[in-house]
Amino acid sequence: MKILHTSDWHLGHELYNYKRTDEFDYFLQQLEEIVKRERPDVMLVCGDVYHSAIPSASTQTMYTEALLRFHVACPEMEMIVTAGNHDSASRLEIDKSLWHHFNVHVIGMLRRTPEDVDYDHHIIQVKDKGIIAAVPHVFKHNFPGNGDANTRQQLFYQSLAERVSQVNKTELPTVLVAHVAVDDGNSFADDVGGMEYFPYSILGDGYDYIALGHLHRPHNVPMDNPKIRYSGAPVAISFNEEYEHSVTLVNLKHSAPPQIKVIPIRQLRPVKTIPVEPTDYETALRHLKDFPDDDSSYICLNVKTEIGLPVDSNERAMELTKDKQCRFCKYKLSYLRAANDDNRGNSISVDEFVSLKPEDVARRYMESEGISDDTLNDYLSMMNETITVIEEERSK
Repeated sequence: MKILHTSDWHLGHELYNYKRTDEFDYFLQQLEEIVKRERPDVMLVCGDVYHSAIPSASTQTMYTEALLRFHVACPEMEMIVTAGNHDSASRLEIDKSLWHHFNVHVIGMLRRTPEDVDYDHHIIQVKDKGIIAAVPHVFKHNFPGNGDANTRQQLFYQSLAERVSQVNKTELPTVLVAHVAVDDGNSFADDVGGMEYFPYSILGDGYDYIALGHLHRPHNVPMDNPKIRYSGAPVAISFNEEYEHSVTLVNLKHSAPPQIKVIPIRQLRPVKTIPVEPTDYETALRHLKDFPDDDSSYICLNVKTEIGLPVDSNERAMELTKDKQCRFCKYKLSYLRAANDDNRGNSISVDEFVSLKPEDVARRYMESEGISDDTLNDYLSMMNETITVIEEERSK
């Protein structure tokens, strides 16, 4: 079975209020070309299709038209889409019956029975090629059964693996799809995708490949094990993601090591932090002034300071980029004084403050307090999960 493993598209994401429609179009065009060229048996989208639980109409249209183009490019290909923590599970499932006509299977939430879970609902046979067990993002405390949350989570995955084994009577290759943060004790702390990590052993045994979403850096778990893999986000979502983005092509046989091919995704507007090492404010501005006029990257200026930045620091940076293709976004501040320095922070107008999203307000505050990027991302991830749950409840 040939699998195209993708995840964490985050369609509709804006970076510091810059709209990114053309960037996501660029990614989806590349994905369409990959589908045409590779002709996989199945394409996986392992959660976080959208960045918001209530995506705009234009963002939903982008998603719908892309899946239809993929179907035209390779009509025999199955597509399996699961919900991530950024998605509204119910919203994603609304058109699932229609999508079956285009070989698209949408798993937005756990299908429950009065006693347990309808495991068969989560098991999809890809013709005579293989079997996929598809699990959307589930908060740990929402797994069914008795016992504490950790026990119920592990029991669910164990029971699902047992049911896959029962269904697989002809020894087809088997795949688990999940949107969850797992690691081997060496997690990438700079990822946006997850906050609470679990040992990868919770996912169960017996699968030939485990396709994961939630963490944005492509990697195996453990690093030398191609059997469990994050394909990563195809488009950079933050300045912590200055690495190659990609999708993963997997050739799979039952009881054999998966054959992995990483396919890079070109970035229309990469994220860049300049200079690499923090420097003083005026020197950082000179780096921005000298930045190539035709480079369309998003820019973060890396500054070390004792007392924060001047009140017009953003205006000066924007003035330097007005005739360039790049997009100035933020300063990354390294403070030389204690974290409670009262002079720290960027001043903004009331109008600017009102226009900010909650995560932007939190980001500015924590950056002004000198909180590390690792801790900042954990807090923002927790905030986004909370906002997603609230938005989903409001949309019902």
